[in-house]
Amino acid sequence: EAVLGGQVPLAGERREVTILFQDLRNFTTMSELMDPAKLLRVLNLFFTEVVAAIEAEGGIVKQFTGDGVMALFGAPVTYPDAPARAVRAALGLVGRLDGLNARLSVDKVPPLRVGVGINTGEVVAGRIGPDTRVEYGVVGDPVNVASRIEGLTKELQATILVSKITADRLGPDFLLGRTAVLPVKGKQQPVEV
Repeated sequence: EAVLGGQVPLAGERREVTILFQDLRNFTTMSELMDPAKLLRVLNLFFTEVVAAIEAEGGIVKQFTGDGVMALFGAPVTYPDAPARAVRAALGLVGRLDGLNARLSVDKVPPLRVGVGINTGEVVAGRIGPDTRVEYGVVGDPVNVASRIEGLTKELQATILVSKITADRLGPDFLLGRTAVLPVKGKQQPVEV
């Protein structure tokens, strides 16, 4: 609505956003063992919960990545508390899984588990793509780092990981767990999560 209403300069603008990447654990094994029609039904039920958790905090799902999503908080609509919104959305998603897993257990679907990576940083937001197929998006290193942090959730056996940048912007309402400084693919400097 903000883009179509002309409230967002599509030529591109620098802004701080918080990016959330979510991945469904063991999806390859599920795909191998489950009938494709049933798998699609499970994915759609799962994504219904994911989208609801993200939109409840004012985020937008930028894209579905097979068995996960990329979501933005702070673009195209700016929120001063975008990092907190992203973390609340991640917590909300994890909370919604219990009810979904209970419903899916009737059909003998193994419990769904997720990994969520969140990062905050300055990106360029605006029009991406040729004139015949334009979409709104964000580009910049913080997007790649968010994706890499989501990947670290497997290594650390964590459900939600946030970057130090995101953690520093959360405030006292959040109780953070242990920290780690880890190398990430494609980055010269390690990332603190």
